[in-house]
Amino acid sequence: MIDILMATFNGEKYIDRQIKSLLTQERTGLDTELRLIIRDDGSTDRTLDIIKHRLDYYRKKRPDPMEVNILSDGTKTGTPAGCFMKLLAASDAQYVMFSDQDDMWYRRKTEVTYRYMRNQEEKYGKDTPILVHTDLSLMDESGKKTAPSFYEYQKLPREDRLTTLLIQNTVTGCTMMLNKAAADLLKQAPASEMLLMHDHYAAVLVAAVGKVKLLDEPLIRYRQHNGNIVGAHAAGSVEEYKNRIVKGREQFLRDMDLSYRQAGYILKRYESVIRKNRGDETVKLLRDYSDLIMANKMERIEFFQKHGIYKNGAIKKAVQMLWC
Repeated sequence: MIDILMATFNGEKYIDRQIKSLLTQERTGLDTELRLIIRDDGSTDRTLDIIKHRLDYYRKKRPDPMEVNILSDGTKTGTPAGCFMKLLAASDAQYVMFSDQDDMWYRRKTEVTYRYMRNQEEKYGKDTPILVHTDLSLMDESGKKTAPSFYEYQKLPREDRLTTLLIQNTVTGCTMMLNKAAADLLKQAPASEMLLMHDHYAAVLVAAVGKVKLLDEPLIRYRQHNGNIVGAHAAGSVEEYKNRIVKGREQFLRDMDLSYRQAGYILKRYESVIRKNRGDETVKLLRDYSDLIMANKMERIEFFQKHGIYKNGAIKKAVQMLWC
């Protein structure tokens, strides 16, 4: 079973097209069932009505409809991480994927990601926690494609090393697939420890105990609009520089402190399995990184230089060295 876990909140503007893209995923190449689980986090608009209308239409038109469940637990988490962790707790599938409410998935996304995941499991074993993620294309509010590759647009590194992921997340949650070994590990953590979004937490955790692998192909169209929790600016663009200047050093230091603290939470909760799977050096790396919250600027610079832990790109690296 593959579960698509979809979190929604006041998404009436875009939800119908995203639901349609999920329900029309190609399934002929799958050797397992595909299920959609939706959890709304207390929407006050028409989100749930639109979802139910789309599902009614889908079930009437399709001879072999995908199983769809809507969770209703009567609680509001108030955060994407909280909602996704509620969804993850409700899943017992061998593989899970995460879906936002305002993107559009290409029809081949699930099949292609699943095949890649199975290849990785054949290589490393099903007991190894594995996270597979993909590239994205970008679109504007109207759905018009604006960039063919998120990785090219942001000049992101395509190497999923722990040292890279600690300081800069390159794993986008809506592209992820976790195998059961990875999902079971992630389930042990509360959303309150996911200080820099659930996808960043998952990426660092799996990189520290198993394998994070990029499928270098855009399989989703990622919508950019004013309501994005996390948006994308072109690397080296005026918008990116303006955004960094506006946020300033204070925001940069807050984000870095969250990164150090999040690494500390991961180490505290998973130290034994990290040591078992990756050894004492990985444990020490995480401990030393988390301890940077108490370090001075020179100590931080020395640590970054020793381990080659830098944000990607000359400008980001310079900002890191200047403001850390």
